[in-house]
Amino acid sequence: MESLKHKIGLILNDDTPETNLKRQVGFFILFLIVLSSIQVILESIVSLNTKYHYQFFIIDGIVSIIFSLEYILRLWSYKIKNEQPTLKERVSYVFSFYMLIDLVSILPFFISIFISNGFGFLKIIRILRLFRLLKFARYMKSQNLVVNAIRNKGKELILSMQVVIFLTVILSAILYHIETVVQPENFGDIVDAFIWSLSKFIGGVGGYGDFEPITFWGQVMATIVGLLGIALFAVPAGIIGAGFVEEIEAIKSDEDLVEKNNLLLSGFDFENMAAAKRAKKNVGLEHIRRRKFKLSDAELRLMLSREDVIRIASNGHGINLRNIKLDGEIFEMIEGFNENRNYGTCTNRNKKYTIISNLSAGQPFLGHFTYAISEYLEANYISSEKVSGAQFIPKYKVNLSKSELYMKDDEIENEYLKQFKQDLLDTVEENGTVIYFKCSGAINGSAHILNGGEKGEDKFLEQNGTFNDLNKLNEFYDSLKADLEEFDQTEDKIYSDIHKHKFYGNGNREEFQWMLREKKKANIVLIYVSPNFLKAHPREYYPLIEIIGKNLKTLISN
Repeated sequence: MESLKHKIGLILNDDTPETNLKRQVGFFILFLIVLSSIQVILESIVSLNTKYHYQFFIIDGIVSIIFSLEYILRLWSYKIKNEQPTLKERVSYVFSFYMLIDLVSILPFFISIFISNGFGFLKIIRILRLFRLLKFARYMKSQNLVVNAIRNKGKELILSMQVVIFLTVILSAILYHIETVVQPENFGDIVDAFIWSLSKFIGGVGGYGDFEPITFWGQVMATIVGLLGIALFAVPAGIIGAGFVEEIEAIKSDEDLVEKNNLLLSGFDFENMAAAKRAKKNVGLEHIRRRKFKLSDAELRLMLSREDVIRIASNGHGINLRNIKLDGEIFEMIEGFNENRNYGTCTNRNKKYTIISNLSAGQPFLGHFTYAISEYLEANYISSEKVSGAQFIPKYKVNLSKSELYMKDDEIENEYLKQFKQDLLDTVEENGTVIYFKCSGAINGSAHILNGGEKGEDKFLEQNGTFNDLNKLNEFYDSLKADLEEFDQTEDKIYSDIHKHKFYGNGNREEFQWMLREKKKANIVLIYVSPNFLKAHPREYYPLIEIIGKNLKTLISN
């Protein structure tokens, strides 16, 4: 049912990506709106209604039932990211503008079934069916364009109206004092003068204000009121026009951003370094995206400006910018990732083992490293590519490593922490295995393997740890250490200096791993890797991933 709910939500939700199926459903709804509106209009013609009353009723019934089904499905599927909406969220959604329009458009048919034609207000109720025309706004960009233009200029419109009303009150007060002497029956007080002024704004509709000031200065004030009436409509029209232009420019800018964003992401689909191609092929990872992209290459090879790249990283998706020090020189690098969550990436393959990296946003190449290992193992994968406690942008500055809310069932207000926790609980299977990666300091060795101990401990915890089978964990540690020592040909042995809890611990009970340990009974291993792993040349980088991945296969095997 969750799968069906998700598919329906992708089609009916307004904020989901555009697809052919979603577009076809939208066109079908538009057709029904037009058909229903024509039917209501033709039904008002007595001769046609007498002759085709039954056919009109059938059309109205079919359209109303389809719209009713659409309304119910929208209520059911508006949360599609495995979130359980609260009562407050449901009520807020029911009373949202478009949902109210949907409700008003279907109620008249069902009311007409139970109420006899003798009721005078039935015709009014049935006329409400024309509110279905407002459903056009949900499916037509031109309607949303006007709405957004007015919404974006709301403050300016309110300010202009305040100025007009303020001036009208002053002019009305002056007009009262001038005219009340000669025609007290028409300008008996300031309220009369104010209402008279308002009536002139709308052309004296209703017959009120069919009199004019008769004094010279009263006529001068009336002339100013007339000019103010022009401003009443001209100024807001100009403001809305400016908003309309801005909205069109914003749409063009967004379309341009999407196009350039996709172009930049496409640059990660191929490798141009022969060494990287060979290394990937040797370890069976030819399909994975490239690790990095120089900003200068994006400018020269993809013809994207520096401003384009920064705008994509800021407002687009799947792109991070880094300052990376390689061989003593600092480069501006671009990293790509599969952004499908507000915090970054979640890939649920329904496997018993999951790779997690919640610090990818803060540590260069950690996201790619853990992504490559998850592809090597074909494992579930969760990576925070946008959010971390080390981020500079305030809204992304959220510590996902630990929170007191992980061990509680309280509602989480922060959208990133809420989504991250939900994905952890949904992706990690009962009694599954979690491999959790962090990045260590380069001076603290090449790797640390932890199972819940405190900093300085030189062995794995035998009790109250995060991994049940200590024999298998020790075998993993010894095998990994031996393989790294055999591989490491560097003078300083930067890849084979491996430890347990020597420099790091993971005993803090507010970390999410303890939530998974308690609620999912998961076996969890935390691996710290050195930046030397992450920045290694491709001829060493991919073999290191294979070594770690091969040893992890033995650890996660039954």
